[in-house]
Formats: sequence, structure tokens, C-alpha cells
Amino acid sequence: MTKQQHSPAAVAAAIEEQHVVEFLRTQPEFFTRHPDVLMDMTLHHSSGTAISLIERQVVNLREHNRHLKSQLHDLVQIARDNDRLSERMHRLGLSLMDCTTLQDVFIGIYESLRNDFQADAVVMRLMAKPKVALNDAATDAVQDVQVSREAGMPEATNGVLFVDKDDVAWDAFKGFLKNAKPVCGHLGATQMNYLFGDQASSVASAALIPLTGIPGGGTGVGQLRVPAGIVAIGSYDTERFHHGMGTHFLSQMGEITSCAVRPYLATE
Repeated sequence: MTKQQHSPAAVAAAIEEQHVVEFLRTQPEFFTRHPDVLMDMTLHHSSGTAISLIERQVVNLREHNRHLKSQLHDLVQIARDNDRLSERMHRLGLSLMDCTTLQDVFIGIYESLRNDFQADAVVMRLMAKPKVALNDAATDAVQDVQVSREAGMPEATNGVLFVDKDDVAWDAFKGFLKNAKPVCGHLGATQMNYLFGDQASSVASAALIPLTGIPGGGTGVGQLRVPAGIVAIGSYDTERFHHGMGTHFLSQMGEITSCAVRPYLATE
């Protein structure tokens, strides 16, 4: 035998292998009790230079098993992410229930999006006017809510702006408001500049959430609610919001926010 075959490592491996052989001989039902181990083993079927159908079936089954495991892992991760989002939505709802002024509602929404949802920029645009005009101190408090960022990143000022529903700037959002469903991805330059102003160059992706507004002139059963505004969430990450992502939780956020601000907004 060569020196390599007599090396301590080779001798130890041979002894260990012999122990495995002896164990399997004394435990003929081992693979019946542990079929998962057998699935990970490579067993060659004597068939000359050809690949036997049995070997091919085993290979296919292993590949299918790996694919199913990957799918299961993805589903578990999605479930965990949804649990976390549900908890954050619950906290948002509870915080807004404690609000007694429109200023408290605005700040509660901003704080939740900043702390729980890691938003880099948050802007609200409301078509309706407040029932009670915000005083200067309240307006400053809302406009000056700051989102702290990592060193070197621009600081985002959160704000809310009451605008006329006939403002020509809304033309850029006609399709979105008519559809009344959240959208995610990369916005057009006009939309970005209108929503984020000086921050527009830093925001790489965004989510737009429609706010269903105040009842129109009538209050009868079936009265449709007209769009009342937009919550825009911006991110410095180009992949944070994309067209393919689900919007279920964004829709819920829009409904919660709409319910929270609606009592404080005036009807025409």
C-alpha cells in the first residue's frame, strides 16, 4: 500500500466506513425508517455505459424534492413577512384611534411609516380642506416631522399639503385616481417633482396610495366616495417598490388612513 493509503486520515476513514457497514447490516430497516437519507444518497444501477431508468427516476425525484423544498421555504418566508406587516398595520390602527386632532393623525401616520415601514420620504396631498384650519404651530409641527437617515443621505421632510381638486397638477394622477388602487414602481418626472420636490432626485422608487375621500353632495345609500388625495411613500432603493409587488397591505393602509382623516375634513 502507498504512504497515502497508510496515512492516519485514510485509516480513520476506513475504520469509520467499516463501522457504518456493520451498523447498516444490523439495522436492515434503517432506510425504511429514514427514507429522507436514502433520497440524498447516490446509488448506481449496473447497466453498462447506459443510464438506467431507475437512476433517471431517482435523479428527477431528487430535483423535484429540492424544488418543493425551495417553494416551501419561500412560502414560509412570505408568511413571516405577512405576519410582520399585519402587526405593523395593527399598531398603525391603534395609534390613529388615539388621535384627537388632524395634526395628531398626520404625525401618527408619518411616525408609523418612518419607524415601522422604514420609509425614506412620506408626502400627503389632500384635495379636501380641514374642518378647522390648522394654526401656524400645528402646521409647523406637521411640516417639520423629520426622517433621520444614515450619514451621507439627504434628510427627508415629511409634509401634508391641502390642494384644490381642480389644480392642474392633478392631471398627472388622473389615471391613478380613477383606478383608485395603489401602484408601485418608478414614477414619471412630473409626478416625482410634484410629490417629493427637492427630494425627487433621491427617491428611486415609490408607492402611491389613494385616499378615498369625503362623501359627495349626496349621502344616500350607495353614494360613491370620490378620491380625496394621495399618500406617497418614497424609497432611496430602486428595488424597494416595483410593479410586480403585491399591494394588499397598501390598500389596507389607504383605508385606515382615509378613515382616520375623514372626520376632520370638510365636505363641500
